[in-house]
Amino acid sequence: MENELPARHSQKVTTESRRTPVIWRISDGRSGHDSQSKGLVKALNLIKPCDCHDIKLADRKPGLLDLLLKKFPAAKELPDPDMIIGAGHETHLSLLCAKRARGGKTIVIMKPGIPANCFDFCFIPEHDAPKMADNIFTTKGAINCIAPSTEQVNDRGLILVGGPSKHFYWDDEYLLQQLNEILTTHADINWEISDSPRTPETTRDLLAELQKPNAEYKDCSSKGPAWIARRLNLAANVWVTMDSVSMVYESLTSGAAVGLLDVPTSGTSKISDNIEGLVEDKMVTPYSRWLSERKLNRPPVLLNEAKRCAERLHESGLLH
Repeated sequence: MENELPARHSQKVTTESRRTPVIWRISDGRSGHDSQSKGLVKALNLIKPCDCHDIKLADRKPGLLDLLLKKFPAAKELPDPDMIIGAGHETHLSLLCAKRARGGKTIVIMKPGIPANCFDFCFIPEHDAPKMADNIFTTKGAINCIAPSTEQVNDRGLILVGGPSKHFYWDDEYLLQQLNEILTTHADINWEISDSPRTPETTRDLLAELQKPNAEYKDCSSKGPAWIARRLNLAANVWVTMDSVSMVYESLTSGAAVGLLDVPTSGTSKISDNIEGLVEDKMVTPYSRWLSERKLNRPPVLLNEAKRCAERLHESGLLH
C-alpha cells in the first residue's frame, strides 16, 4: 500500500474518521492511467480533505471468485471506502470486488470495457462518444494532474515530442524542419525540449544534436515524473507533436498558449478528429496557421477537467 497524497490516515473506522471521506485509488501501474486517477483525487482533496489510500494491483489482483465471495484482501487493513477510483481496464474487476466486499461508490475513468451501468460514475472523454446515461459524465480529453498556472512567463517555452503510433507516421526530417523554424522565429524565448518513451532513438539523437542557443534538450529518462508539471507551470508557450493527445490536454490545462507540431496521420481516427476539434475551437494553433501568423494564442477557455469531475462528485453528496 502507498499513500502519496497529504491526507489523514487511520487503520480503524471511527465516528471521527467517517467525517472525512475515504478514497481508495486502485492503480494498474501505468503512468498515464495513474495521472488521471491522481488528478481526480487531487481535485477532490482541494474541495475537502480526504483519507486517501493507493492500492497497487501488482500486489494482489482479484479474480471472479473474489467477486462472488465478496472478498478484496488487498485492502483488508484499510477503513471502508466512500469512493473507489480506477483508470484502465485492469482496474475494473478490482473496483467491483472492492465495492461488493466493503461498499462505497465506484468511479471509473475512461470508457470501460464492460457495461457502464456496472459502475456508479463513469468519466469518459467525449471523443469516445459514450452512450449517455445518468452515471456518465463526459470530459474534454483525459483528466490529468496539471493545475492552471499563475506563474508562467513569456520568455519560457516548452516543446514536447511524442512518437509514432498506429494513428500517426513519423518523419524526423519534417519534425526538425518545424523545430528549426520555431526556434529561429522565437529567438527571444528560452526553450526546453523533452521527448517521451515513444520517441524513436533516431529522433532523440537529432534532438541532442540540435544546435540552437535558445534551446536545451532533456532526455525523458533523465527526468522525474513531476518534471513536465513543473515546466508547464512556468512556460507560457508550449509546442506538442499532435500525436501526443494527453500532453496536449495537460498543456491546455496549464493555461499556456499551445501549438501543434504537424505529424502525418495514417488516416481518420478518433484521435485525429479530436485534435481537429481543438483546432476548430481555436484551443490550439496548428503549425500551418502559425506559419502565417507567427504567434501562439492562449486558449479562449481554460480546461480543468479534474476539478469539473470532482465538483460533479461533490454535487452528488460524496464529500459531505
